[in-house]
Parts: sequence; C-alpha cells; structure tokens
Amino acid sequence: MKKILVLLVFMLIIAGCAATDVVRREAASSFDMILDVSTVESVVKDGFAHIMFAESYHLELSLTPETTSEDVIISVPATPFLDAGLDRLKLPSNMKIKDDKLLIIFDGIKGAATQNASQQMNSLLTNNRGLLGYHAELDHFGISLGDHKFEWAKHLMTNDKDVVFILSAEVLRSAGVDVENVDGWLFTTMDGMGLLLKPFDLK
Repeated sequence: MKKILVLLVFMLIIAGCAATDVVRREAASSFDMILDVSTVESVVKDGFAHIMFAESYHLELSLTPETTSEDVIISVPATPFLDAGLDRLKLPSNMKIKDDKLLIIFDGIKGAATQNASQQMNSLLTNNRGLLGYHAELDHFGISLGDHKFEWAKHLMTNDKDVVFILSAEVLRSAGVDVENVDGWLFTTMDGMGLLLKPFDLK
C-alpha cells in the first residue's frame, strides 16, 4: 500500500511538472501563429525583428541581445499618454518619447544572435525561461519586461484578445498620467496592481 501511495505521489508530481511546462511546449508555436496572421507584419532591420500588430503598435526584439542594452522595445503612440498628463521629464530611464512614440525598453535578455522573430522567441525560451509565463485566466503566454508585459493568445481561434500590450499604471501615474483616462487603453487591477491594457483581435 505504501509503495502504491509513493507511486501515486510521484505520478502527480510528474503530471504537475508537465502541466506547468506548457510555456516550453507551446509558447513558441503559438507565437509563430501570431506572426503568420495576415495583418501582422514582421521585418528585420538594423539588428531588430520589428513586429507590427497595428499602426504604431510594435514589438521589437533585438536579434543580438548580448551586444545591446535595448533587448526588447514596446512602441505605442505617445499622444494618448501626453493628453492624459504625461510629463516626459518624469519618465524613468527605460521609457522615452521618440517620433511621437512612447518607447518602453527592456535590457537583460541572454542568448546568441538569431535571424528573425521566431528564432528569437525560441532563444528566449531556452535562455530566458524565467521571463516567460502563462496567464491561465486569459489563456495567454507572456513575457515580463520589468514593470510591463507583452502577452499573446495560446489559441488564436478561440480568443478575442490575440495580443495585449500591458503597461504598469503605477509607473505612468508617477510620470503624471491620469491612468484611468488614457484614450484607447483599459485601466484595470490584477493581483493588486494597476495596469493599462491595449488588446488586439488580429483576426
């Protein structure tokens, strides 16, 4: 009986490990499905994979993260934040406004050089697994970028939020933004944290 109980516990542990490894199993393939959507454009330029989900809403992945301090860049329109009170002089060092875009910059990605967005996502899973996670409530994978985050749907056809830009409301509030009144962005609270969300249905 004792041996059976030990075996059952072992099997539960193995099953639990398999379940929690859904990121390693499926994150890269689901990201490739996002890249394959006809409305999504991905180009390689100046050492970055530039992924354009909508006009002025971009995710940029450095293909040589070991040689730059700008490994991942979220780029969104700056106007809604400026109109809501953003003081560019109060932005933290990893955020800036350039060419009417609000840029959120993340440094700290490890890994050798890659050639495109798909390869870079695989490199992230191999070398930076701790930055990637699974949000079960929304059925999303995501990459943590300091105070901010980028998420994408695990299953495109059954999710109306295919990609989501997620910004820290607290960081933006500290820079003067009235976070509950940013045009086009949804203010919400998750796990006690204020967030600004910009979801896209790409289909």
